[in-house]
Amino acid sequence: MLNKKIAYQGIPGAFSWLAGIKFFGKRNKFISVNEFKKIFELVVNKKADYGVVPIENTLAGSIYENYDHLNIYDIKIYGEINLKIEHHLLGIKSNFPFSKRIKLIKKVFSHPKALEQCQKFFEKYPWIEKVSYKDTAASARYVSELKDISLGSIASKEAAKIYGLEIIKKNIEDDKNNFTRFLIISRKENKSLKRLNKGSLIFYLPHIPGSLYKSLKPFAENSINLTKIESRPIKGKPFEYVFYIDFVFSKKELNSVLDALKEFKNLVKKFKFLGFYSIN
Repeated sequence: MLNKKIAYQGIPGAFSWLAGIKFFGKRNKFISVNEFKKIFELVVNKKADYGVVPIENTLAGSIYENYDHLNIYDIKIYGEINLKIEHHLLGIKSNFPFSKRIKLIKKVFSHPKALEQCQKFFEKYPWIEKVSYKDTAASARYVSELKDISLGSIASKEAAKIYGLEIIKKNIEDDKNNFTRFLIISRKENKSLKRLNKGSLIFYLPHIPGSLYKSLKPFAENSINLTKIESRPIKGKPFEYVFYIDFVFSKKELNSVLDALKEFKNLVKKFKFLGFYSIN
């Protein structure tokens, strides 16, 4: 895809930006915003063609805010991309060996989740103070601007390149199997029939025993694999929930999926189909 307008949260070098580059390529216009809600607003109001939103991390879990936005805004899921999250310790450039350089670091800035995911690093170097910042790439830019050798940032290697920092120590994350799943949102559905292999939907149920079991039964009977089910509270209705599900399928199973959806629609109170798309 070329010459598209793509909204994401953060600044260049952020993981959402990297996911957007990986999905769309660099030859597009990337629109930086400071909160997830604005991504949805830009897409709905035709100020952006697509949006890149994180929905789930293998360590931190679901990003509930974005599940709620999927329900509120009139959008479709166009695609999905999984990004490996690698955290690096960055700082202003020097000619010092690591043994000396690390002793000079007194404070490290980053997003709270990034700091949390590098706990073993901070245990090994207890003199370093963790300082929460709005996002990883912004913390790299902040350290670059201050030009203080005692300050560090946890961010991506791309952020180091963009903001002229050196990588003091690579891959300081506790768990190497750290991935974030991003959704590509759009006003339109993905029509690439040859590549579609996943679907998502939101639904409301009657508040009666067995309603969730009955609603999901058509998927089981048609051998459709559900990969995710998430519940979110309904505002104004204490202890009642709206549900979000993902399912995967092969091309030959598409008719079975359509049969399951047809039956499913008659078993739920309210239904919002978010679209078929492909996993990248």
